[in-house]
Amino acid sequence: MVLLDFPSVVKKYAPHFEGCFSPEGYLHFKKALSGFIVGENKTLEGINRMFVHDPRNQSSFNRFFNRQNFDLDGLDSKRLGMLQQLEGTRFKPRSSEEKGGVLGVDSSLLKHYGKHFDNIYYHYDYVHKCYRWCHDLVTLHYSDDSTDYPVHFRLWEPPDWEAVARYFMGKGFTVNEAKWAGRHEKPQEWRNYIRARYQDGRKKHPGVLSIYKTKNHIAEDLIRKFCAQYPDLDFPIALDNGFTSAELCEAISGELKRDYVGTLRPDQHLIMKGGKKEALKDFAARLKEEHLGQKGKPVFQKVTYNYKGGKNTAYAYCANHRVKGFRKKQRLVVFFFKEDLSGKPNFVIANRLSWYPSGILRIRRHRWPVETYHQEGKAEGLEEYQARNFEAVQTHIAFVAVAYCMLKCTAHDDALLSSIQQRLQTKADGTLPFLRRLMKAEGLLALIEFVLAMERQGHSIESIFQALVPGMAYS
Repeated sequence: MVLLDFPSVVKKYAPHFEGCFSPEGYLHFKKALSGFIVGENKTLEGINRMFVHDPRNQSSFNRFFNRQNFDLDGLDSKRLGMLQQLEGTRFKPRSSEEKGGVLGVDSSLLKHYGKHFDNIYYHYDYVHKCYRWCHDLVTLHYSDDSTDYPVHFRLWEPPDWEAVARYFMGKGFTVNEAKWAGRHEKPQEWRNYIRARYQDGRKKHPGVLSIYKTKNHIAEDLIRKFCAQYPDLDFPIALDNGFTSAELCEAISGELKRDYVGTLRPDQHLIMKGGKKEALKDFAARLKEEHLGQKGKPVFQKVTYNYKGGKNTAYAYCANHRVKGFRKKQRLVVFFFKEDLSGKPNFVIANRLSWYPSGILRIRRHRWPVETYHQEGKAEGLEEYQARNFEAVQTHIAFVAVAYCMLKCTAHDDALLSSIQQRLQTKADGTLPFLRRLMKAEGLLALIEFVLAMERQGHSIESIFQALVPGMAYS
């Protein structure tokens, strides 16, 4: 794929960000976005080679990413401001007329071959059941019935366990001398030991968070940042089981005064009457047996809830329970997707003890788009960076988010869609993959028009082709 001009999506929305860059940086920015949207090879070299009309030295493009002479927070604010300009993509507060938006939290592994990247780590990949070198991206994602997009995001950074240990020793914590002495000879044993000490010590000495933050702490920071920026928007927070910790949930509902809907694992425990503990999987099995065995009122009620214009159905039990690790009671929903209660049960909690299961399940469902973003973002190059510098990696991820949000705006921009459809003589369906294909078709049309124009000026097909072939052969 070669480009003779920036795609119309980039030309329409890039001016929102012009003030963030120098004139040359602004050109690099538009080039990067164009490559993320239409390019097949989304590395910096691959993107640079696409632009046969404006060949520039590769090193200047690399420096633009590596030196990061612009403010990523400012870029983030401009991106969110751009999204608020359109009715379809603006934040939608809760009201009597509409359900409003939801903030979802999730993380995704950005996989790489090799370990020579700043802050890369050997993570366990639960999807492919193996360890691999990855960066771990934590995302706070907005979703409502008409749109969804990333709000804030941050890469997790690996811990310096020696620095953590020294911090605790400075606070009077006792660190096992044998573990400390053997930290280089038995690194895994040392990491397991100091990780446990960190779990205990950070509650007494939260200053250790300046040295190392878990993904849950990063998620809390992202939520806290949003609440500071938009104090009047009380969106509920939807969490998967990796982020549904008592510590994070209590920060959301207590200090930040927001509601949450979290997901529990089957091996977590309820605290029953008399202090008896019961695993959720056993509790669900007992409820299922009661439901299938009795002839009166069913234990699991049919629940219908709306999601992005469609209706979803589940069969749910709902009541207030004490959950191990949580100081306050939780609104617990145990549900199955099938009426015969086949399949695995799902466990959801909320801090609002009066909420109906339909509302809880609707909020929970709105967490899924963050998963979709990580998948679609990878199609736009989210993990295809080759730059090893951490600042360049952060820039790459931020620009992919901008490209993604530009496409989201385009799906709700009737004037821009109409212009694209008239030029290409086709109808856009508004999905992001289709919009990317339209931008490729637009680039192809521009290429054909360029060749015809050059031929009319007397240039031979061979000479025109020779000017284009380096970019075409590479991409």
